[in-house]
Amino acid sequence: MVEVYKHDAGKIIIGHSDKELSIGLLILNPRSSYPKHTRPVDEQLTQVYGKCSIKLYEGDRVTERILTEGEELKIAANQDHKHTNNSGYVSVTMWKFEGDITQVIDNIRKSLKRLP
Repeated sequence: MVEVYKHDAGKIIIGHSDKELSIGLLILNPRSSYPKHTRPVDEQLTQVYGKCSIKLYEGDRVTERILTEGEELKIAANQDHKHTNNSGYVSVTMWKFEGDITQVIDNIRKSLKRLP
């Protein structure tokens, strides 16, 4: 069963999550950002619709990668990063984790409002 959660900048959709694999979508409203965060395992992103700016933080150094539809990006475990949609259209990014992010998923379930 798919789970949909509302956050300040859009929605998080959890398609599947267990200790070995988690897959879902990050939907960002126009001109919005998902806060800077990190994950305990590598994160694989695929831009499904629109564009998304991914800022990667390493100490004082910040690099940016703009994902357009069909483009992929792998973010290393424990890498601080931030998703931003600078466009006037919705951005849809698929995320995939091979490994245990159950604590992250539990935090999403506890801290965000689930939509019907």
